[in-house]
Amino acid sequence: MAQIQRHLVSLEMLVDDLTLLSSNECSTNVHLKLIREYRQVLALLLESVQQETESSFKKWLTPTLFAQVFENKRMVSIHLRLVDYVLTYWQTMQKVNDIRDTNFESNADKRLDLLHVKAVKAKSQLKTVASAMGQDNYSRFLALINLSDVEWQWDVIRARY
Repeated sequence: MAQIQRHLVSLEMLVDDLTLLSSNECSTNVHLKLIREYRQVLALLLESVQQETESSFKKWLTPTLFAQVFENKRMVSIHLRLVDYVLTYWQTMQKVNDIRDTNFESNADKRLDLLHVKAVKAKSQLKTVASAMGQDNYSRFLALINLSDVEWQWDVIRARY
């Protein structure tokens, strides 16, 4: 049970680091690295809370900033899924930019098409999960990992993908 407390403290520290990023540092490699670390700790938390009841899970969350974010144990897995979609999108777009900048070979068009499909799929899946969780919960998710770019905002996600 001390593991749950440790994971929650680690998550809070990562959220603090993420929210301290300036607007210039958002969507950079530093931001991406912190989100990856957040994802790892979130996965460990999900594993740790599997055997907990909902009420004991809520007791663990009460003194933390996650009390309002994780309404139930299932929200941990939903946040994990959303983080995975964000990371998939960013990593795919980095590959697209690398191909455009350095490696435009004969098969580059096919690779670019496949990568664009993968990026759109990640955003579409994010939209589906975000729509199911609602605007308030999605906004809390964005605030936690400091996704302040316009492309991640509720109205844009709902309109485009």
